[in-house]
Amino acid sequence: MAHNVISIEGGRDVVGDVYVSGSKNAGLPIMAASILALGESTLERAPVLTDIENLANILRYLGGTVTWRSNSLRIGTIHMENRELPANLTRTLRASILALGPLLARFGHAKISLPGGCRIGKRPIDEHIRGLEKLGARITLTQSSIEARVPCTGLRGTIIQLGTPTVTGTMNLILAACGARGVTHIRNAAREPEVVDLCHCLISMGMIIHGVGTDHLEIHGRDVPLRPYNYRVMDDRIEGGTFLILGAMAGNPLRIHGCREEHQTVLIEQLRTFGAHITIETPSIIMITKAINPKAIDITTGPYPALSTDLQPQLMTLLSISQGVSQIHETVFERRFSHVAGLLAMGAKIQVVGQRAIVHGVGSLVASTVAATDLRAGASLVIAAISAEGITTIQGLEHIDRGYERLKDKLSRIGVVFRKVEDNAAMSVLNLAVAVKA
Repeated sequence: MAHNVISIEGGRDVVGDVYVSGSKNAGLPIMAASILALGESTLERAPVLTDIENLANILRYLGGTVTWRSNSLRIGTIHMENRELPANLTRTLRASILALGPLLARFGHAKISLPGGCRIGKRPIDEHIRGLEKLGARITLTQSSIEARVPCTGLRGTIIQLGTPTVTGTMNLILAACGARGVTHIRNAAREPEVVDLCHCLISMGMIIHGVGTDHLEIHGRDVPLRPYNYRVMDDRIEGGTFLILGAMAGNPLRIHGCREEHQTVLIEQLRTFGAHITIETPSIIMITKAINPKAIDITTGPYPALSTDLQPQLMTLLSISQGVSQIHETVFERRFSHVAGLLAMGAKIQVVGQRAIVHGVGSLVASTVAATDLRAGASLVIAAISAEGITTIQGLEHIDRGYERLKDKLSRIGVVFRKVEDNAAMSVLNLAVAVKA
């Protein structure tokens, strides 16, 4: 179990240059888009992460070939025939649902065991189902799986009005609409940069898509398969935002490469209000120096361009050392406060009332033994450990490995000191993890 544990000696500033990897949240749907092609697609700058590898295994199970060459993924789909995904491949990856749309568009049939992922809320697939049905698919839903079939007349273009701008739902419906006859309009579509990146990739495969970057997408369906892509995935804006928050807490200074200003507008405004000094050196290089007198701020998460829910746990860590009282309103996931237990163990003062958290700044955090319960919660605890005086031990490294490529190496290069984890420390953290789950 010790290999899933890290110990960080905190209390030091982070200094120097850090480089953001390719985006996980954009890479996954683009990998799924390869199902629409016949031949070998290449995804450049694909991050080496467990989520990426899990989707690669799904593509292999479907009959595709997936190989790494340097920092690129080669995905072959010529012999792809399987149309069903078992639970052992979907339970750890919510993005496995993204195979549904392209399988339906290319083969007319798909059956997928319901997906898993981080336990941060319900994340229903109702919008996926309603949208696919509007396109003409016949859906059979059980407690454990979703099966979709295309009628003999094929999928047809339609108008889909989403109740909420779900990111994964928008992506899945875009992928399905690629194979529909006529034009599909998706209204109240998610506007996240990852959706934009998927659209740009599909356009490179021969699709016509209007309204990219807006909440009204117009997809002109065509016969599939499409042509294979050779596409360079966008920078990971959540990783970039995480480093910005780390810089606001401990940067002296920290220069972040691959962090696009246009994707971080709201976060940058919040961090400047907090007291951090930020210099935009180029559109994709940002330098940040920690706040000397950090101020309390109120934040609310929401769909893009609002503040991302994936940065809320990291921001809570930052606000825990502010001077004053901050309020956080989480509007996306109802169970995204699991990191609070770890922060409390490190001396933070936080009250959770429903979907709101009240954070009383304490000036500084103290080292402790904590457990990461999901991907972004793990990132928040890593930031806390870097700031806190003493040695903090964090269990649940496997969660962090799902979304941050070579994080330990990147942190070491900017001055973070890691300590060897003793077996007794690992066991105490394991006991804590069991207690938290109970």
